[in-house]
Amino acid sequence: MIGRVPLWVTLAPLVLGVLIWWLVWRGYAADFEAEVAKALPSGTEVSATGFPYRLETRIPGVDVSHSDDALRARLRAGEIAVNRVPWQKDRQVLNLKSSVAELALAPLAGATVRVEAHEAQASLRLDGKRIARASVVWQAPAIATGLFAAPMKAARFEAHLRETPSDNGSSEPRNPRLPTQAQLVLSGTDVRFGSGDPLALALDSDLTAGAPLSALAQWAVGGTVELRSLTLADGTGEVARVAATMVPTGTGALRIAGTVETVCPANVRAAMAGLPAVSEKRVRKAEVIAFSGTLPGGVAAEARNPALPPAPVRGQEPACPKFR
Repeated sequence: MIGRVPLWVTLAPLVLGVLIWWLVWRGYAADFEAEVAKALPSGTEVSATGFPYRLETRIPGVDVSHSDDALRARLRAGEIAVNRVPWQKDRQVLNLKSSVAELALAPLAGATVRVEAHEAQASLRLDGKRIARASVVWQAPAIATGLFAAPMKAARFEAHLRETPSDNGSSEPRNPRLPTQAQLVLSGTDVRFGSGDPLALALDSDLTAGAPLSALAQWAVGGTVELRSLTLADGTGEVARVAATMVPTGTGALRIAGTVETVCPANVRAAMAGLPAVSEKRVRKAEVIAFSGTLPGGVAAEARNPALPPAPVRGQEPACPKFR
């Protein structure tokens, strides 16, 4: 007759497995702590937790910055939590509390952005040294940029960037467009420009250049921003759609030219001219308005042809929103 197997014998393989995984996890954790510490001021203590699955560290009172000939960036946060799966070194997730992010592009005057938010989440996925995807989601941010006079607020705002390096130009001689080297997507809900009404915003754009981007100064010589689509909508539907091209002037500004397709043409013209909003009903057929100018400095919209009869309006729908 076989005697009863002691409990410790049945538990031994489990205990051994946990111990082995803990040693392996600690190896991952040491690498993780070293990588995070490199991005922080010297002497910042980094300690990983999250065993047995994830790696996570929380750092209070963060203030980090970067500066070179083309770019200045600074991030301050009351706390940042960094986490990732141990065997996925190329993917990071960050949770930020009470954060202020500032970015300035030295070759372009006014190309500054400041985003302040109580809560934010960011993620980064790398493919070697290339940014496969970088995303940030801010909750109730206040956003200011030197390119536009009106500050912006939103209930939620997202930014997504990915690099798409290419050395190949257009294969069509009649199309001189340079290859896309990066893509930037923005979206926001309840977005307000200055004292304007809340709008939904969606922007899809490409950064083009003759070669993969290794530095901002390289892009500023001959590169472009292709604004494929920027839409603004309220509860009734889309009120404006913008398509444009932005080109560095070589003197520290961006030259911009494009069109706005809108059902609220009078308010679009007023917003571009920096004038107060006007009382306007939505027109039945969207008007296409050409515009051009520089950022910073302002843009000028094509004036309405006074010889044309007034456009028919949708009297049963709400009045046009204020854009700013």
